[in-house]
Amino acid sequence: MTAQSLIAAFPVLLVGAAICLSPLVTRPTVQFGVRVPPGRTGAAVIGRERRAYILRTGVLAVCCTVAAVLSTSGSAWLVAPLVLLEVAAGFGCFLLARERITAVKTAEGWFEGVRQTVTADTSWRTEPERFPVLWAVPALAVVVATVIAGIVRYPDLPGRLPVHFTLSGTADRWADRSVWSAFSIVPAQVFVTAVVVGLLVLTYRSRPDTDATDPASTARYRRFLGVTARAVLLLAALADAGLLLGALQIWQVYRPSGAAAALPLVPVAAGTVGLVVVLLRMGQGGHRLPAPDGAAAGARGAGGRDDDRYWKAGVIYVNRDDPAIMVGRRFGLGWTLNFGNPRAWWIFGAIVAVAVGLSRLQR
Repeated sequence: MTAQSLIAAFPVLLVGAAICLSPLVTRPTVQFGVRVPPGRTGAAVIGRERRAYILRTGVLAVCCTVAAVLSTSGSAWLVAPLVLLEVAAGFGCFLLARERITAVKTAEGWFEGVRQTVTADTSWRTEPERFPVLWAVPALAVVVATVIAGIVRYPDLPGRLPVHFTLSGTADRWADRSVWSAFSIVPAQVFVTAVVVGLLVLTYRSRPDTDATDPASTARYRRFLGVTARAVLLLAALADAGLLLGALQIWQVYRPSGAAAALPLVPVAAGTVGLVVVLLRMGQGGHRLPAPDGAAAGARGAGGRDDDRYWKAGVIYVNRDDPAIMVGRRFGLGWTLNFGNPRAWWIFGAIVAVAVGLSRLQR
């Protein structure tokens, strides 16, 4: 076991834990991508499949993490395959649970006699949530600080700069000093900040992720959106700070070795863990938050609209009749694009193209 293998194990553990815990934070009325009427949330098949899923993905996460920890100092190459294995196997476990719940739902006619309803809260238009602009300032400040530090340091840089490091902190790729090689971290910071802020703005302009059977869900969602946005913007600032530490390595301000080579990852790890803890306590859409005082009770015999047909494999939303660009996810936490909206494809394509372009320019 080496410091490098422990560093490599962290993303494997984090992804595995997120996959394993996803059912625990999803709304009770949407289990494994399947819409469930309120009277069926305690169905035996849901509890059985949830326990089986957590057991399977938990074992998978432990095995993959142990493999990363026990690997040699060259374990960096194992991280991506192990993470992909976790995602693929976790998705397979998800589909298995979804198929079994759907089969019982269809056989027992869960929505027979249930009045399917939708809700519309006009206060979302008359009193929309305000985007927390000030919380985006720290991320922008870190980018500006990186540029200023680079300008100050640039005249004293040597003719050759390390532009890539192994997990042990050893440089394995060098480049001639130039504006691009010295400031290559800055475009990555700008990309991270722009994507986070842009997607959050879209989320604020999208319809709220509410539950037709819960009149207090809009109030819960307001709090969920505000807390989540602030936590994500803080994570963006910490990610930029981690990239700044990487820039300091390129500028040879410090040369860490061993476990100290993980220093640029510490801010990101801290921000990610903090975000996960906050989201786990609130649940998807804030359904775990307490209802406001005086909240009305939901109508008896009513349930949300059975819209499973719009969710491909339970995770990809495709509804051409829905003008929304982003909607709340059906499994786990966060939001997803509506791929039935052409603008969503433009956004997705732009993000992927820029990310691929930056990764190639870094080589």
